[in-house]
Amino acid sequence: MTIYDFVGEVIDEPIKSNNAVGDVRLLWDKAQVQRLKNLTLRSINGKTLPYTLLYFIPGLTTFCGIRGIPVITGYMSGCYLFRFRHHGELRAAHVGTHDTLTQWSDKAKDAWKSFARSPSVSDIVGFDPLKDVSMRLLAEGQKIGNPQVAGIWDGNGGARIAVVATPKGHPGKKMLVGIESAPLRPWASIQHDPKMQ
Repeated sequence: MTIYDFVGEVIDEPIKSNNAVGDVRLLWDKAQVQRLKNLTLRSINGKTLPYTLLYFIPGLTTFCGIRGIPVITGYMSGCYLFRFRHHGELRAAHVGTHDTLTQWSDKAKDAWKSFARSPSVSDIVGFDPLKDVSMRLLAEGQKIGNPQVAGIWDGNGGARIAVVATPKGHPGKKMLVGIESAPLRPWASIQHDPKMQ
């Protein structure tokens, strides 16, 4: 079974908050391994799939390994997502910008830029899910409820954009409306985006 088998399914909420991180301002200086492993995506029809949750923490850059099962992160507020190699291992990162706190967004971007310059980091590609999601997929989500955008990396590192929405009659659940390929760009290009400055 793959993540694509869950498209159109009503699932348990896949995104959980990391309330244990404390004051993020104490962690601003570097990218953080922040993930929750060994989770199970469950549909109300009994389908299951293991996954890793990469935390989105406003003000921080978080990352985790991509190790054969999907990595899910979200929900998007204008963040960048990256796939890269760190000491040769395939990894995923979420640069946690904030909707209104500019200083927090700047700290997350600065931590990412510093990390990306490390000689142990290579093969960086990324995308901007809110900018890159198709209007078609968002429109499909609006038919269900309030659409939210998430990022997914397949177990082999393929980058995807997902839209979920809360279906009527299923409080606390989401419907995985659809998944599409993310248009990856090299870091050499993204680092010059005005939004990354």
